[in-house]
Amino acid sequence: MENYQEELAEIKTILKNNPKGMTVTDIARQMHINRNSVAKYLDILLISGHTEMVTFGPAKVFFPSSRIPLATLMDFTHEYIVILDKQLKFLQVSEPLLQFLEIQRTEIIGRPIETFSVSFFQIPELAHYAKQALSGKERTIEEKYRQNTHDIYLKIRHIPTTFDDGEPGVILLIEDITDIKQTEEKIKHGIQEWETTFNAITEMVFIQDNNFSILKANRSFANFLNIKPEECIGKKCYQLLHGTHTSSESCPCASILQTKKPTTVEVFASHLQKYLEISASPIITDTGEMSGSVHIIRDITDRKIFIAQP
Repeated sequence: MENYQEELAEIKTILKNNPKGMTVTDIARQMHINRNSVAKYLDILLISGHTEMVTFGPAKVFFPSSRIPLATLMDFTHEYIVILDKQLKFLQVSEPLLQFLEIQRTEIIGRPIETFSVSFFQIPELAHYAKQALSGKERTIEEKYRQNTHDIYLKIRHIPTTFDDGEPGVILLIEDITDIKQTEEKIKHGIQEWETTFNAITEMVFIQDNNFSILKANRSFANFLNIKPEECIGKKCYQLLHGTHTSSESCPCASILQTKKPTTVEVFASHLQKYLEISASPIITDTGEMSGSVHIIRDITDRKIFIAQP
């Protein structure tokens, strides 16, 4: 494969000497070659990041790129960076990665990724998707591996690239997302614990917004209504308890919307033929606004009947 090194170097020199930018025609005229060849060389330089292009109407103007030295970028990012050549051999690795692997640069440079099994490089997907990246397919994966007694979570991006000589290569951006995953697991575990506790409460409990729509209902409340907890979500409390389309004057929900203070009422739910004691408490945000309310319901029918007996 031709690499056009002389032509590419000449174009870079021309652009450097003309920092205000040049068109394909300008460059072709100065190099004394045809526009198609110049366009081909510029494509290589654009892909490899050596030039930048700005469109002004129908004209494309090319400028020398302002490039940060790769080694500097690699060593000051929090991600581990690997650059592979077209044979998937290690061409460059960032210093933070060498420190993580506890190896010298000479122990990895030039070795094929497929035969390098130190630390997380034993994950087979790294080499598999690196091969696909050579043909232009970018891929991001998340993998977990065991290091000593700890699980390590990684997010790995396989990015196709093209070198100065026009040859394909692959950049691996490897991010340690262990802290993120552990936080997600703690949140998930906390939610599961909350759900378990919420559903273990023998009293009927539901949470609703300021529009009387139920956001969450425990199993006791759903069982009382002979439905599933998820069937309560989105329903109005007065629909389920009273079989009506609007709230009543004795509704504790309407009361706490006005006072923002807890209240307890006893009502006869004719729709259910039950006497209920309903305690409602507002949910107040950090800004002092009421975002909803928590309701605890007790079936006091038997008590009412007992008291009413002569």
